[in-house]
Amino acid sequence: MKPSPLAASEPADPDDAAGSMYLHTGGARIHYVVRGDAAAEPLVVLHGNGEDHTTLEAQIAAFAQEFRVIAIDTRGHGRSTAGSAPWDFPLLARDTCAVLDAEGARSARFFGYSDGGNIILQLLLDHPQRVHSAVVVGANLDPAGLHPWARASMVVQKMLLGVVSRRLPCVRRSVRRLALMTDHPRIDPVRLRRAEVPVLVMAGERDVIRAGHTALIARSLPASELHILAGAGHDIPMARAGECSQRALEFLRAA
Repeated sequence: MKPSPLAASEPADPDDAAGSMYLHTGGARIHYVVRGDAAAEPLVVLHGNGEDHTTLEAQIAAFAQEFRVIAIDTRGHGRSTAGSAPWDFPLLARDTCAVLDAEGARSARFFGYSDGGNIILQLLLDHPQRVHSAVVVGANLDPAGLHPWARASMVVQKMLLGVVSRRLPCVRRSVRRLALMTDHPRIDPVRLRRAEVPVLVMAGERDVIRAGHTALIARSLPASELHILAGAGHDIPMARAGECSQRALEFLRAA
């Protein structure tokens, strides 16, 4: 049975943004926001770890001028609940497909930042028919794609918060989020070669993702373009919002 939005049957949260929708899937209640012309092509926006869709407000506003934007709060982020299932990227990809089903979209264009980009790469492995074209920003195939110092910092944070969470259960969600970076994703670049989908792979010159790793992602995708922003770090959609949105739009219009 296709999941259905629950906004019509549940009381609206007074703090919800216009266009907010909810659906139950995989034991979690997923929140997403729809912007733009309802008749336009769908474009899914996926945020990074520890954030929510509002982090990418600059991109959402730009994309909504031309597309029907579906901006999702990943489970355990924003207004989406965590659910009891262990988090991994195949699960997050299934959540994304459930939102597409709820919106009546067989496929969509995608923009994903950091963990959002990782979800897109997972979709290309598991559900390539759902992806028309995509922009991935600061994504990685596995934890080894991070610079060693960045990965070590995350591992230490997860270890310390894991100890704290024994006494403070409210910290457990933060531990689960960190695990998505220290233990995941697990994406086989060889399998990505089967994905004949146009993908723009974007990263910063000073990204926390190693330059060689970003190049590997681009090489593994047969219809990809690689775009490295000079002088940029990992936070491209926020720190270089206009440039990021414009380059993404140029690619998505043509792909």
